Parts: sequence; structure tokens; C-alpha cells
Amino acid sequence: MTGLDMRQVRKVVIVGRDVAAWLSANALIRALGGTGLKVEVAELPGLLRAQDTLASLPTLENFHRLLGFDEAALLRATEGAYTLGQSFAGFSGAAAPFFHPYGSHGGAINRVPFMPFWIKARQAGLNVALEEFSLTAAAAKQGRFFLPTDEMSAFGHLDYACHFRARPYVQFLKAQAMSRGVEVRPLRLFDIRRDAGNGHIAALVSGAHEITGDLFIDATGAESLLLGQGLNVEFESWSQWFPGNRVLTVSGERLRRLPAYSQVRALPSGCLHLTPVRDMTGLQHVYNEAYMSDQAALEATALVAGLRLQPDAVVSPLTAGRRRQAWAGNCIAVGEAAGSLDPIDNAGLHVLQTGLVHLIDLFPLTADSRLEARDYNVRMQQCFERIRDYQTAHYKLNRIDNEPFWDRLRAMDIPDTLAYKIELFRARGMVPLYEEEVFVADDWLALFAGHGLMPRSYDPMADLTPDEDAIRHFQNILGVIRQTVEKMRTHDAFIEREISGNLAKTV
Repeated sequence: MTGLDMRQVRKVVIVGRDVAAWLSANALIRALGGTGLKVEVAELPGLLRAQDTLASLPTLENFHRLLGFDEAALLRATEGAYTLGQSFAGFSGAAAPFFHPYGSHGGAINRVPFMPFWIKARQAGLNVALEEFSLTAAAAKQGRFFLPTDEMSAFGHLDYACHFRARPYVQFLKAQAMSRGVEVRPLRLFDIRRDAGNGHIAALVSGAHEITGDLFIDATGAESLLLGQGLNVEFESWSQWFPGNRVLTVSGERLRRLPAYSQVRALPSGCLHLTPVRDMTGLQHVYNEAYMSDQAALEATALVAGLRLQPDAVVSPLTAGRRRQAWAGNCIAVGEAAGSLDPIDNAGLHVLQTGLVHLIDLFPLTADSRLEARDYNVRMQQCFERIRDYQTAHYKLNRIDNEPFWDRLRAMDIPDTLAYKIELFRARGMVPLYEEEVFVADDWLALFAGHGLMPRSYDPMADLTPDEDAIRHFQNILGVIRQTVEKMRTHDAFIEREISGNLAKTV
């Protein structure tokens, strides 16, 4: 091949703000700083507000560990709390809320997965929800918390995630990155100077100053100032599946007993999200302005949450979707610059993390990065679409009758990949998984069962186990879960000892 730019990538410029910029800086300097790579953050003014909170998925905890972060120190710095999953209320009309636990349900019986046995038992009249066979769900619903141990392996995979206050989280990330040699340059208004030959970004121009680099990371949020506005990469809207186009954010008082989970409550024209941290409760109301005014959204938030709200409510626009490419030329968009998600399922930080993991895996050896870009774009498209399908299922499977907002969603056409998942599960209780799945089989099982989607049949391998053996296994699981949870500390007590207690030891 001829005409290739074989210059080595020696400097990465991260353009942006807040979590996307500083998590990117930490990831790149941690993974590649030892190679001599220079990482510089051209930092735009932050957009986070005091009332903003963040909720992660379990994979972020592992990512933090790889970055060398001390979890207790991070939680202390951010007023953070733990979470074992999410509670969903109101999606099935008058039915009880359901829980999406971060972990497995039940345990295999004679090497056959638990789910076929549960389906068979339900068809025979069992009136015990799938989540009752989850240790994480049982602990969370009773206000308890635990860190998984090897002794708990009988319950299958168990995991947890965290909630943070957003601004302190950014401050923590920035301090860590700068201590590792990341350089920072404040930036406000700028233009992009492009290479006349290949169209790549050559420099950022701000007044009389230029910031040059070999690779540019767009961490500018939904504005996508480099990839979207600078390089004109098209945005693909998903508004046909995610009708919420406004987000009201406000802070409420701390819950009296700190739950180890976040909550999503379906309202007549949208969803209310509650993310508890140690000193407040973050509230986000996602709605459509055609169905509800901003003032009505604030009033509904106060009424449903039942909390004293601070006078700090703000409203922001929301359009779910993704850029058709996340990597164009020598520019890679991460986080919301690559795509914006509905807040449901707390996947925003995961997309940012996934983009960084793939970037490190495919980090270009030379300035010519066409092959790496092609692979990266395939991976990120799949990642976004897998999350899109999981989130869309909440809306498609809702059972809220006589509400125009929800009636339309129940009748909408959905992506073929999601339609196939639903039909296969409905037929025999199986969940097909594709490349770049973010939510694993247990997550899909929790979603489908929680929304009341029941299979017509099940894997016949379950019939090889006598019913009385399966019944004893069910009883044993429920009994062990009950006994195990009774011995656990409350979430508040766990934090007091493991987080606040650690603080006392270091003073």
C-alpha cells in the first residue's frame, strides 16, 4: 500500500469536559503512558451542576480497579453509595414493582440452568417471582448490602455497582489524572484547523494559540463539537423508540434509610429516576413536552417522590441516538459525543467505558488508522444497538392502559433484533445474545419476567429431573437466601463501617 501516513502517534488531545474528558485521560495515561504517549486535556468549562448524580453498572467497578482507584476513597470523595440493582414500578399497571438485580437467579439443577425449572413451576401454579431466587434482589429489597465472596458462589454470579455525586467524581478523576502526568489546558471558544491533504484534524485554534496532536478525542458531550460539528458525522435519532425529549433534574433530601438500589417509576407521560447517594437523592424526570409542561413535570416529581426538593431544578433537552461513526479520520468520540442514551438502565457511563476499552485495544500504531477505525465503528455500533434494544423493551412491553404516551409505545414497531429476542423468549424462555451485548442473559431474564412476559414452553432438559427434586432445590434456595440476608448489615451500617470507618482510620 502507498500513500499511508506512517508517523507514530505520540500525542493525544482530549477535547471536552467533565466525566468523559477525565475518565478518558485516566484510561489512556494508565494504559499507554508507559509507552511515552503524551496525553493532554483541552478542558472546556464544566456543565455539571450540584444536583447531578451518576449511576454505574457493575463493569465500572472493575474498570476503576484497573485504573488503580481505591473504591473506599472514591466513595468518600463523592458521597457515594452502593447499588445492587434497579427497582421498576408502574410499568405493569397495578402490578407490584419488579427488581432487576445485578446477579444470577437461582442455581443450576443437575447442570441445567435454573430458568427452565422456574418456567415449568410457574406453569404448574408456582406464585414466586423470579427475583425471589436472587440473593442480590432479596438483600436490596430488605435494605441490606454485601460484597460478593467466594463462599457465595453457590448463588451464581453476584455483583454490585455505585452511585456518585457527579461534580466530586470529576474532581477525583481530574486529580488522579494530573498526578499521573496528564497535562491540562483551559479552553473556551475554538476553531478546528484541518489537514489540507487528508482532512484530519491538525489543530485546535483558540485566538493566537494552537493545540496540535496526532489523535483527538471528542469528549464534548451531546454537542459533539469535533466529530459532529467539526467533521459533520451524521446523528441517527432514535426518537421513534425513546419519546422522552426533556429531562428535569432536581435534588431531593436524603432518604431516611439509604436503599442499595436506584428506582425507576413510570408516570403517565414519562419516567422518574431516583438515584440515592449519602447526602441527597438525585431525581431525573424524563418526559415529552407534547404531553407535559416543565412546570407540570416539576410538580409531578415532587408529588411522586414524596421528598422535599431543593430550588435547583433545571430542564435539559434529550434526543436518544448515536453518531453513524464514532471514529472518523483521527478523531474518536466517546460518551455522549458518540451517542446519547435514555437514562433508563443506567448505561451512560458504560458506553463511555466501553468506548475507551475498545480504543485502547485498537490504539493506532501509526497516524493512518483506517483499519482500526473500521473495527472500532463496528464494535461501537453494536454496543449502542444492544443497549437500544434492552431499553426499548421496557417501553414496548409496558402494560399501562389508557395512557396515550404508553399506548403508542406498546404499539410501536421495534428493531428486528429485539423482536427476535422477544419471540424466542416467548416461545421457549431462551435469550439469544449478540456481539457486544452489554446486558447478559440474567439481565434480559429479569427484564422479561419483570414485565410479565411468560414463555409458552421451556427447555425439555428440565423434565429429566423429578419434580420433587426440583421442589426441594427451590425450597433450599429460598431458605438459604433468607438466612443469608438476615445476617447481613444494613446498607447504612455497611457504609458507616467500610467507608466512613475507613476515613476515621486515615485521619
